[in-house]
Amino acid sequence: MSYRTLLTEYPVGARRRVLLAVVVLALFISAFEGQLAPVLPLLLDDLGMSLKTYGLITAASLIFGALAGYLGGELADRVGRVRILVPFMFLSAAACLFMATADSVAHFALARIVLAFVEGVAVAGTQPLIRDFTPRMGRAQAFAFWSWGSVGANFLAAAVASATLGVFDNQWRSQLFIMAGAALVGAVVVALTLRDLAPEVRRAVRLTEHEAHSVEVPQGRKGLRLLVTHRAFWTHVLAMSFLYVLLATMNAYAQTMLVQQFDVSVRVASAMTMVFWLSNLALSLVFARFSDRTQRRKTFMVGGGVAAAVFVGAFLALMGQGSEASSSVVIVLFVGIGVALAATFGPWMASFSEHVEEVHPDIQGRAFGLNHLLNRTFILATVLFAPRVVEATGGWERWMTIVWVATILFAVTAALVPSTTGRRPRVDTSAEAVTQPAS
Repeated sequence: MSYRTLLTEYPVGARRRVLLAVVVLALFISAFEGQLAPVLPLLLDDLGMSLKTYGLITAASLIFGALAGYLGGELADRVGRVRILVPFMFLSAAACLFMATADSVAHFALARIVLAFVEGVAVAGTQPLIRDFTPRMGRAQAFAFWSWGSVGANFLAAAVASATLGVFDNQWRSQLFIMAGAALVGAVVVALTLRDLAPEVRRAVRLTEHEAHSVEVPQGRKGLRLLVTHRAFWTHVLAMSFLYVLLATMNAYAQTMLVQQFDVSVRVASAMTMVFWLSNLALSLVFARFSDRTQRRKTFMVGGGVAAAVFVGAFLALMGQGSEASSSVVIVLFVGIGVALAATFGPWMASFSEHVEEVHPDIQGRAFGLNHLLNRTFILATVLFAPRVVEATGGWERWMTIVWVATILFAVTAALVPSTTGRRPRVDTSAEAVTQPAS
């Protein structure tokens, strides 16, 4: 059966769970490609590249990846999620091989940008697919699993490098060959497994697998133009953009910050950072499950944001002690930040998709693509400006003050998210009516 065949009935039970698992696998494979942190010293030495040059290349790839995310969202809505995902997963495997053959800085830069662009288009279809295959009673949990793809890829890259670098004589290219192979296998699995929902099936708003109502497709206005006139869209996007200042800081600079501010070893800093991510991953499913069971989104977003601001503020106060600070307290605060963030992401994703589907059922890709574009702007600013602020002030306290303010702004903006979309969907007489969930 061709992967272009549409599903004319909503998948239920084990079949739906398998489809969701394959979507998460697609994101995991895409995020795994290009994870160069474990072999970065080897790469820089082999190509004679400075860390500053690598940073500029990474910034350029972020820009192209952000633009690709928006373009991919457009294509996912117009052409089909799976029809875009499958070919671009194969292209990403080819781009990974292209990077593995890099023998100069220019070649590497081009390959890095190409890979970022191709991956950006491919990944853009995964969030709409999560929405398509998940009723509201399980949507926050599904998006929590989706978030595991990108975070888990960091752990996999480190584990694979640790296990295989010695076998391949410490060649950084070996990791890219492994990534390309994984991408190729993943693309085959996705092509053989995933199907797009037929438009009439995709447009249904579902509370459970068997309870649904239909939403009128607005006529005469473009969906995205209609969406951006809604306050709910902008409050969601701005809230998550503010939160990405903290997430990007932790992802890119957590170990470096701990080493420089608290004078711990790289090994200890890595262990502390791993505890942060593990606590975030483990508790994200717990909070997402509660969000789905209660059908409340805003409560978890605001509560998690306030808790994150409290823990970041406490961490900022501790930074003044420098090397005299207790490592145990640092770990406790890192765990607290990780748990607080775990409460926000799944409910935010679910809330965003639910508001979008009631405004217009056919623009999930474009909505998530525009969100991706704006979020990446904040991530890029964080990656570029954090080292400059630290260098100018001689420490991480000033930058973490900025992070703390951004976290507070997330909580404030999340509190402005409307509890309902303000538009009651039309109930299809041929489907069971469902009540609108509270946020």
